[in-house]
Amino acid sequence: MANLLYPASTGHYTDDKYSALLEPNLWYNNIFIPGVTYTDKYQLGPAGQIFVHKPGVGTVTPTVPGADFSDAIVQDSLVTIPLNLQFNRSRKIYGATLASVAYAAAASEMETAVQEIKKAWTLAAYQALIGTTSIIQSTNILTVLSASTVYDTIVADRAKLVGTGVKPDTIIVSPKVYGYLLSSDEFQRTGTVGDNAVSNAIVGRVAGLNVVEYEATDSGAIDAATIGGITWASGDEMEYVMYDSDAFSIVTSVEAMRLVEEPTRFVGTLAQVQIVSGFKLTNPARALLKFHDLSAT
Repeated sequence: MANLLYPASTGHYTDDKYSALLEPNLWYNNIFIPGVTYTDKYQLGPAGQIFVHKPGVGTVTPTVPGADFSDAIVQDSLVTIPLNLQFNRSRKIYGATLASVAYAAAASEMETAVQEIKKAWTLAAYQALIGTTSIIQSTNILTVLSASTVYDTIVADRAKLVGTGVKPDTIIVSPKVYGYLLSSDEFQRTGTVGDNAVSNAIVGRVAGLNVVEYEATDSGAIDAATIGGITWASGDEMEYVMYDSDAFSIVTSVEAMRLVEEPTRFVGTLAQVQIVSGFKLTNPARALLKFHDLSAT
């Protein structure tokens, strides 16, 4: 970098100085919060995988008063939550760097490592959610949403789930769909809801659902993967995921963060983060995908 002259071309050379402040990186939202957008109720202690009993459901037929009981055996099933994904990040910081910069390099590297892990962890959780076999499809996958249709479509999809006994409480939407909600007539009214939508870009809740905006809602759907019963292809668009948060389980067995003085290979420090987790939609019938299937149009 060339030294600056002040005034230009005729003055004196200025000295360079680096700011002790850091320009922040851009990170996606941390959308998975225990008790809000997923359940951690199966977090039971040391395990390599967790088996959850799911009771079977039978049918009861009414009889005349005084009739004897009719015994039945209704078989249960097992739902497996494997702790099969490990997320590692180790960032190297040379001693010479630590001694030569004005900012807290070790703390900065640790914070960045945590954010990198969090981004990968959140994406893996989301992909496990949308990639579950037999997940329910929206009432309309032939058309793309708009500001004029988004609310009615969400209401119709909620009714589809509630009609089967599901109690959906969460909807993860793409930035585009979040924008449609902000500009929808249902939110452009006077009062607190309208003020939050117009002034603060906050939707909050819609049709009884907590609204969560996730930047990778669409890009997190991988080409050639089976999602929502179709083989995902370029041009398909994921618009939202609606589900009962109690049906999406995340279990974590290891969470470690440490600064390690490297003993042999180099003089300096390692900022290391590790998480081992398992993700499982324990009942696919309690979740719904709204996407645009380009091949079906």
